[in-house]
Amino acid sequence: MKRPLRLKLVQGLSIALVAVGAVGCVDHDYDLSEDIDLTISLGGDNLTVPGSSTEQIFLSKILDLNEGSSIKAVEVDGMYGLAKGDYVLLQEGSSSPSYFDVEEVSIGHINGSKSTTALPEFYNVTGATSVSQTTQMILNTMRLSDDNVTTDLVSLSSADVDVNLTIAVGYTSPDFSGTAYIEKGYDVVFDPCWTVEPGDAATAAILENVDYHTLRFKQRYGITASRQLVAKVRITHADLTKVPQGQGLYAPGKFLIENEVETYGNVSIDLADLPIGARANISVVTDINVSDARLLKVRGIVDPKIDIAETTFDINDIPDFLSDPANNLDMSNPQITLSIVNNSPLSITLEGMLTSYADGKAIEEVGIGASYGTAAIVAYANATTDIVISREPVASAANNVVVPDLSSLLATVPDRISFHDAKSKAVAQPAEFVLGSTYTFDCDYNAVIPLAFGDAMQLHYTHIENEWDEDLSDYDFNTAVVTADVVNTIPLDMTPSAVPLNVAGDEFANVDVTVDGEVPAGTVDKPSQAQISITLQSKGATLDGLDGVKLLFDAIANRDFVGVNLNENQSIKFENIRITIKGGVLVDLN
Repeated sequence: MKRPLRLKLVQGLSIALVAVGAVGCVDHDYDLSEDIDLTISLGGDNLTVPGSSTEQIFLSKILDLNEGSSIKAVEVDGMYGLAKGDYVLLQEGSSSPSYFDVEEVSIGHINGSKSTTALPEFYNVTGATSVSQTTQMILNTMRLSDDNVTTDLVSLSSADVDVNLTIAVGYTSPDFSGTAYIEKGYDVVFDPCWTVEPGDAATAAILENVDYHTLRFKQRYGITASRQLVAKVRITHADLTKVPQGQGLYAPGKFLIENEVETYGNVSIDLADLPIGARANISVVTDINVSDARLLKVRGIVDPKIDIAETTFDINDIPDFLSDPANNLDMSNPQITLSIVNNSPLSITLEGMLTSYADGKAIEEVGIGASYGTAAIVAYANATTDIVISREPVASAANNVVVPDLSSLLATVPDRISFHDAKSKAVAQPAEFVLGSTYTFDCDYNAVIPLAFGDAMQLHYTHIENEWDEDLSDYDFNTAVVTADVVNTIPLDMTPSAVPLNVAGDEFANVDVTVDGEVPAGTVDKPSQAQISITLQSKGATLDGLDGVKLLFDAIANRDFVGVNLNENQSIKFENIRITIKGGVLVDLN
């Protein structure tokens, strides 16, 4: 892309020649055109063309940006913390969302137990309607274990569970076959680590909660040797802080809870089934059977695997002089904002590599994240977190990660920037995590790079000024000096140089070009002024064949203007442009 910065060195150059004729007798027998040489020599004197000036050449004209360019002028004051007209490189990108989960955990090995406990002998001697005996503590064991639990679970303090079991209560007797009754108030006590409830409506009609881990018979219930009570119980929660050491999630992938269920209370017999003087020997049989056990929601430290896809965002339509490999743009404080959506209950860290590319080749790369020596990038739980990655601290950013080498990605404006080799890990802090649910980790990228340069900036701009041969072909001279006063409001120190060109566009080896003067940095409020001169001197007799020059502008940051942003209203203007021809002028009027 050519960005014209017009300084036509011989524009407006005209030589007024006065021809003096004599009036007298004319002999038409003579053809003067064959006999008189009409070449006029102005030897030894200097000829200077009166001065002229250009209009202000605004930076907006120099950049000449297309609508699709990634470089934009800020439209209103305050946007991105900049002033209206300030130039900023803007580019957005988005990754493919990452989805992650931890599956529900089904405990592979579940066991209950069966207990038989003899009651004191029943004996009818009173003539009352019934006789009862109090059981001693009846103990049953319940064990849940699995050695292949997902290692995404690091440690657990509690879990919502779905453990379904049945409690069967019956009796055996060598000398009684009637009905025995479990009396109201009979308790079924689970370990305090469990939270239990009746498992269905039929059980709820018989059993009720006394507290979170104890069920009690709320009515009298009769059983026979052939018809036992079968109650369904559901365990809904496990407090793993209440299990013995070596239980719970006691090692990576290994889970165990083993404890006892206590039952006790009164069992009675109606004396209608036990005549006076008769005896009955009864043993209560309790059988606990666990049908399934799952972990549904856990509280603890969870570390699921999260795969982050590579993200690339292109940088479009950059002027050639900004993408020149000879540049070192040294952006003062480029910023890349990561807007991370994390709808999981886990705070998640992110790190990876940012690489810039030009013409398909990697230019520079920098690492971001704790492993690369920067502050950690943390996407907070159940939130959208905006993280500003910058070269220098950004006071207005709530989450700012400073990367001192960030501007190296943009030393030459690249074609694209890629965020790759990304790694994420859940922060090792307790959280509630619903197993089996799918969570989203999504990252949008927004590059905001103000065109304000640091003190190491070097900008190389090349401009070709040619087609002079059309104007110079009728004149023979060996030296031309062009001088101009330069008014500069661009905050860069500029040093011009030039290379002579021939009609073919190649370097014209027979001409020396000397450029004197430098253009200091300035601002709109305080322009700088300087004079430059360009001397073209033939190594031979004349400048015949010179068609133009390639102008080279080397700009560097001025320490007094480090961090000042380029603005569309900054400009350069050439005043008092004067062209002096030296060493004799030969004009051919033939």
